[in-house]
Amino acid sequence: MLQTLLFISTVIQITDCFIGPYLFRPDQPLDFSISVNDNYTGEASLCIRVFCSFTVPQRVLDSEEPIRRTWIKGDPQNPTVEVPSVDFGVSYGKAECNFLLKNLVQGQNDGDYRLKLEWGHGNVHIFNKTVRIIVKELTEKPTIEVPLLTAGEKAEISCRAPGTCLNPKMGMFWEGIEPERTERKAFGVIGREDDFLLLIFHPKPEHHNINLTCRVIFQENMQTEATVTLEVRHAPKISNSSRCVVWGDELICVCVSGGFPLPDIYWSPLDDVTEYYIAFSNENTFSIISISTASFRNLNMTIVCISMNPIGLETMEIQVDEKLKASWKLPTSWIFFSISLVLNISLASCLIVTLRRKGKPKPQDDNRVYISPMKSDESVYETIQMSSESS
Repeated sequence: MLQTLLFISTVIQITDCFIGPYLFRPDQPLDFSISVNDNYTGEASLCIRVFCSFTVPQRVLDSEEPIRRTWIKGDPQNPTVEVPSVDFGVSYGKAECNFLLKNLVQGQNDGDYRLKLEWGHGNVHIFNKTVRIIVKELTEKPTIEVPLLTAGEKAEISCRAPGTCLNPKMGMFWEGIEPERTERKAFGVIGREDDFLLLIFHPKPEHHNINLTCRVIFQENMQTEATVTLEVRHAPKISNSSRCVVWGDELICVCVSGGFPLPDIYWSPLDDVTEYYIAFSNENTFSIISISTASFRNLNMTIVCISMNPIGLETMEIQVDEKLKASWKLPTSWIFFSISLVLNISLASCLIVTLRRKGKPKPQDDNRVYISPMKSDESVYETIQMSSESS
């Protein structure tokens, strides 16, 4: 008899755990709940993604009616804005209530938003929790990524538009270089996409130090831009201004060469050269040699300037005419430059010796030309600094 009573009691307890056709489980929701951040801030013309998940009571699930999800702003009875919820696929099994605001406008999209659920015939639930949206002025800029550029080799420079939402109406443009072609591409993961504009071209030496701008234009002519200065690795190029001039009993030769990285300059032959100097500016390397005219007669009237950097090498034969010794038919500006440079080197040599004797530090200048006086029979050279204004 006791066993029968225990059996009946157990059956009654199990029966009480059923609600309709579904078995009640402790983890099933008993009320409406929502999980979402309180505040989101975006910038004008961009977008805001709000990530959200929610649960509903078991009785709503039992109705087996689809649940419509809408975010509303303003009076719940007469909302000024309604935004449908979207699924980003990142809720990890929970019901999603995400929403997306594109092309943000200050004043228009700001405000408090609430989630509204509708199911069946006239069943409605509006959550008390609000999400505040704040829209600020556009300050975000495009992001330009530049690979290592080498003259003659194909390169792709990318510009990523600000924001994380694709916007087909957004305009993206390059300024500063005429590209061989451009490509618009999008990459990303669920919940975030990046919009890119690729510039495809073969860099040339003349592209070095050119400013390249990526401009992005949104609705209502709102725009933002970013600019980079290109560095194009290219082989040395010796300037046609390189030449030799007879100065008294000395033959002074100057070789000027550009390139990136800045090249080193060597001379051939160098056996009878008494001394030479190296100077650097932002774009060129200067080398000056001084040879006695007596020794110069043994150099077959030709001196070779050799300019070299990691990208390549260039040589130039600087022919010296015997008439040059008497005629002085050289551009006045070039003569003044050579004289000025030689005088500056001499002055700098005296200055550094004086400073070392007095134990004072070397003068500093932001705009510098670096000059190294060198002896052909020395292995260790001193480097001094000169202002470009004095040269």
